[in-house]
Amino acid sequence: MTVRLAKSESHFLVGAAIGSGNAALAAERGGADFLLAINAGRLRNMGAPSIACMLPILDAGSLTKGFALRELLPQCKVPVLLGVNAWGEHCDPAEIAEEVKQSGFAGAVNFPSGMHYTHAMQQLLSRAGRGIEKEVELLRAVQDVGLTSMFYCATRTQARLGADAGLDMVCLNLGWNAGGAFGHRMRASIEETASVAREIGRLIKRIHPDVAFLLEGGPIVTAEDLGRVTARAPIDGYVGGSTIERLPFEASVADQIDAYRRATNRRVALDSESAKLVSWGQRCGFVGRSSTLLMFLRRLRALASLQTPLMILAERGLDVGPTLSALTNQSVRGNKTLLEIDLLSEDFPAGVGRRLFGSADPGSLTNGALTDENLGLIIIRAPGALPATIKRRLARALSEGHFVVPGSRRRVPVLPRVILVCDGTDERSDQEQGAGAELARVMAGWSLRLPPLRDRIEDLFVTLDTIAEDLSPAAPGRSEFSTAARKLLTAHTWNENEAELRRLLGSLAGRKLSYQIQPEELTGILESSQEDVADARTEKRRVVDALWRNGFHRTRTAESLGISRKTLYNKMAKYGLKG
Repeated sequence: MTVRLAKSESHFLVGAAIGSGNAALAAERGGADFLLAINAGRLRNMGAPSIACMLPILDAGSLTKGFALRELLPQCKVPVLLGVNAWGEHCDPAEIAEEVKQSGFAGAVNFPSGMHYTHAMQQLLSRAGRGIEKEVELLRAVQDVGLTSMFYCATRTQARLGADAGLDMVCLNLGWNAGGAFGHRMRASIEETASVAREIGRLIKRIHPDVAFLLEGGPIVTAEDLGRVTARAPIDGYVGGSTIERLPFEASVADQIDAYRRATNRRVALDSESAKLVSWGQRCGFVGRSSTLLMFLRRLRALASLQTPLMILAERGLDVGPTLSALTNQSVRGNKTLLEIDLLSEDFPAGVGRRLFGSADPGSLTNGALTDENLGLIIIRAPGALPATIKRRLARALSEGHFVVPGSRRRVPVLPRVILVCDGTDERSDQEQGAGAELARVMAGWSLRLPPLRDRIEDLFVTLDTIAEDLSPAAPGRSEFSTAARKLLTAHTWNENEAELRRLLGSLAGRKLSYQIQPEELTGILESSQEDVADARTEKRRVVDALWRNGFHRTRTAESLGISRKTLYNKMAKYGLKG
């Protein structure tokens, strides 16, 4: 049984390099034109990376032939090509070809192959009579007994050898597949791959017009990747190994386990008080129901009912809108109004003093906002931008509840409630220090710190869905992230909180691929976000946060921080983080 291109019309060939009968039957049901029985496939099924096929751990010939005879030939109707190599104790091409035929295989493929070795090692093998040239001779012998040959090659020179020998199929191997648990980093882009394939394909077609030119490996991970290559290079087929067995298996099994886990993870029923609290928070714009968020909402609701001055402390990227909404609903009622002062947008911050305290100077008598009985609430954003003298005056007024109007001896009460918002937008200093020492002392005990996203990670995906819905229908929701991608998001430290999550979704908006978002797509975006924004927290705090997020698992913590395990251990020792 042979596997050749139909001469009457073009037929795109799809081969599957597999390592088990179960995978073979699935590939056959999917419409594979032929199967490759190779030791890399068998080792992948045993949990080893494909590169293990080049290590002296098992005899490739007996391993491959054994499982192919037991599991493939008795069950499969599509042609099966057997992996053969030139490294056995005896390598008689004619004898090997006859053995392949008598065993019932449709042909052979050179695997494992010397193409995976360095150029120097390939030269040594060639001088010993066991190199690429011997592999071509072996496949030619297989073809001479009426079977089909497929020649794996990695370079232009090797491809030419296969074409010169008149082999049926030449498959350009682009290297070990990127992605997944055992994948390698992508070294070449799809465009570079297509350019190389176009050049080599044209070369061997000129030498041997009937040759079928195929591709495998490297950056081609999805069907979309293959489509981009075929649009640029005239190839006749594709052979999938890890992309057909390992990558889909890793994703599907992980997703299935995760689905069962989520189905059985019933949400903890809220007591009556907590349920009312969540409902109140939702009306103000809060999302989630984590224990950390509930603690914050409980304190916010208590403080919202008071009229005392309050300082809101928020890390960069946190949305203070819902908190201000809750406070405004309580303080601005009836005929009362709201005054909001954003000092970062003021051309002359010193002029804010006159707006707040008024003036009794002759010819310029003004009443300050702090004495306006029509105001229910004054919100001052970025108070750290106030001049030092005004900070001190405001601190004293809030402490005593009254002040002396500048230019007079008239003492007047502070009537509206005053909210100071330190939300990380003022880069002069950090939070309490940004408000000034005097204000920080006055507001001690009357401050409200918004919980960062990393401390309410249980609310991450409901927050993600809410932001995605607000952004655009093109922004991905949680269901469009694979299990591995969701785990990466959960382990991330989110130094810029919701703002960073919003940027991530913006970067992924409009993505119309048929497969779920994988970790590889997120890593670059998350890393660039970390590099672009200065993190106000200390390195020690970041390490501690990452350890907590990853359950003190050293490897996962190092990966989430983008450092090696050794570097993580050094940092833990430096900061006294033991255990």
